[in-house]
Amino acid sequence: MGNNNKQVKNKKLINKQCSNCFNPTYLKFNFSFINYEENLKDEYKIQLFKRIRELSNVPYLEVASWGKNIGIEIEKIDIKKEIDNRFFEGNTHRNFDDKKYAIFRLYTNDNPILARVIGRLINQVFYIFFIDIGGKLYSHGR
Repeated sequence: MGNNNKQVKNKKLINKQCSNCFNPTYLKFNFSFINYEENLKDEYKIQLFKRIRELSNVPYLEVASWGKNIGIEIEKIDIKKEIDNRFFEGNTHRNFDDKKYAIFRLYTNDNPILARVIGRLINQVFYIFFIDIGGKLYSHGR
């Protein structure tokens, strides 16, 4: 008589991480698709650096809880400029059928000027498309 007991090999369960997933704790910024006026003043560039440092210095979940005056808002808007086509190449998940953009204010509370950084937020990466000095790219409801 043969042994009817099946031998089970001792297999270790391997916790495989998603190799195509990227989900950072802190907000990251991508400048590959940025479009801004060539005469962007140095003071605005410095302020952009300060805001990026501020937004990426705390966990994303905390930034997401901030009000739109200091944090990031997701807004459905009609932009008057085209997004760099390279953003869409080979990325079917990157469409804008919903026309929702991620926006943060270059200057909190619009002081001293109304200025926005506009992009798309995907997996805690903020892809910057436009720096809008003076609020010319979309209606602000004012």
